[in-house]
Amino acid sequence: MRSTGICVVGSINTDLIAYVGADATAASYAAGSNFEMAAGGKSLNAAMSIASLDPTVTLVGRVGTDDLGHFIVRALHERGITTEGVIRDERAHTGVGHVRVNPEGEYDTVVVPGANGNFSAADVDAYLEDHEAPAFVVLNLEVPLPAVRRAAARFRELGSTVVLNLSPVHPEARTLLGLADVVVMNRSEACHVLDVSPDTDARLLVTALREAGAKTPVLTLGEGGVVSLNGNDLLHEKVGPVRVVNSVGAGDSFLGMMVLAMASDHPFSVCLRAANEAGRLVCGRSESFLTPADVQHIENVLGVSLAKTSTRSPEAPEKIHG
Repeated sequence: MRSTGICVVGSINTDLIAYVGADATAASYAAGSNFEMAAGGKSLNAAMSIASLDPTVTLVGRVGTDDLGHFIVRALHERGITTEGVIRDERAHTGVGHVRVNPEGEYDTVVVPGANGNFSAADVDAYLEDHEAPAFVVLNLEVPLPAVRRAAARFRELGSTVVLNLSPVHPEARTLLGLADVVVMNRSEACHVLDVSPDTDARLLVTALREAGAKTPVLTLGEGGVVSLNGNDLLHEKVGPVRVVNSVGAGDSFLGMMVLAMASDHPFSVCLRAANEAGRLVCGRSESFLTPADVQHIENVLGVSLAKTSTRSPEAPEKIHG
């Protein structure tokens, strides 16, 4: 009998975030207006957002035995997330995201993988030896691809619905499109994967992604909302006005909220609207994940409850699995 929960597998980082001042400076020197250290990484951000409603979410990944690893473990405990799936790696430091946020809230990152680089297919197998497969598993490309491939294959074999965030984009990303039930990426990532012009129409992109193997492609468009091809339905959900303070974690919170809504058996259009609102909220502040108050706000905006009532995805399994 499988678990009824959500499992996020992949990257765990400590983010060192510098906010660059509004006035530009000469040469390679930039004065910062603020600095923060935060728990981060695509998988951790998604798990933290999911835990705002479902504290039983499991995070599987690696951290070092250093101070940054201890910082991560404390942050997870404070959110109520179990750390039994987090491996303490004695061979590598905790992954670090060196983040610069400009005055417009946009960011660039230098990621030093550290322990994330040691995450392996064997880690996936070891976790499944002791744990039942969850109803949903969330993956990204911030850990080595062999581990992602193994996780997608094993969890799907065991009946989990696999949601893959095809980010950060990778030269082999196109070969991964058919491994998941739902594939999420932004416009630039989709254009890179399909090797098409960056101004290609979003609806043409999701159609091309389907033809390339993605069963349910989801394309995020920033302020333009989201476009998806779910079964035969082409969906376009818009997003409200966005005041961008820090866009770090917006995509991860989008992903976490979408999966939460899927786990509550809502129609896919509702899942996308909930995810849009999650991304919008996180863009408006420095934190990279949702809070319980955010989830309540999203429920009020949508007029639905996101409390888990079912473990099925919004379409019948036979329409998603292939």
